[in-house]
Amino acid sequence: MDFDYIAVFLIGFFGGFSHCIGMCGGFVMTYSLKIRENDIMPTPTRWQKVSPHLLYNSGRVLTYTVLGEIFGLAGSTLGVIFAIRDLQGVLQLLAGVLMVLIGLDLAGRLSIFGSGEYPGIKLFKKIATLLFRSVNRRNVFVLGLVLGLIPCGLVYVAGAKAAATRSITGGALTMLFFGLGTFPAMLITGFAADLVSQNLRTRLYRVAAVLVILLAVITILRGIDNLGWYKFFWLV
Repeated sequence: MDFDYIAVFLIGFFGGFSHCIGMCGGFVMTYSLKIRENDIMPTPTRWQKVSPHLLYNSGRVLTYTVLGEIFGLAGSTLGVIFAIRDLQGVLQLLAGVLMVLIGLDLAGRLSIFGSGEYPGIKLFKKIATLLFRSVNRRNVFVLGLVLGLIPCGLVYVAGAKAAATRSITGGALTMLFFGLGTFPAMLITGFAADLVSQNLRTRLYRVAAVLVILLAVITILRGIDNLGWYKFFWLV
């Protein structure tokens, strides 16, 4: 398996138990409570308790995968339109730099989004409020599809990496593995967010930030290699 897929999975995993719980945990807890109100079952089976969370997260991961295809297609299309030689290296450099900045932001070393709100998050909160009013076990998958569009730093990291693949398949797989990495944390949050303490979340957040920066450095080095710039560094 490609190392990059493992890396984005781990970023999603550690980021899921830190960043995602903090940012999306409220959404998960809200739909969990709303389903109990809108779809009352006196004695729900184990499957009936678990299925809403599986459906919600499956919808969210599917949205990530489709976004990955779009990012990969965008990266590929740039090469066709501009016919830039060594575009792969250029995209890897740009993606790597963006990932470093986001990683430093996640680690609290740099403030990219000074307001504390990611672009578009307020709009999505309003949309989510409308969706939550009628959510139940039959339409929670749709809720997952929509909320998968919520912008956040980790999604930007995975998206940048997906674009750098310059491949629809590579972009889709990048975002798929990222989404699968976040699956466990969001599934657990659906049952009890208190299982992950604030202290543990902070530590895992730092791990996720380090992984983002590590993958960013590797991506930048690959860009330098593809552009042939390593010869310049050897001369220097």
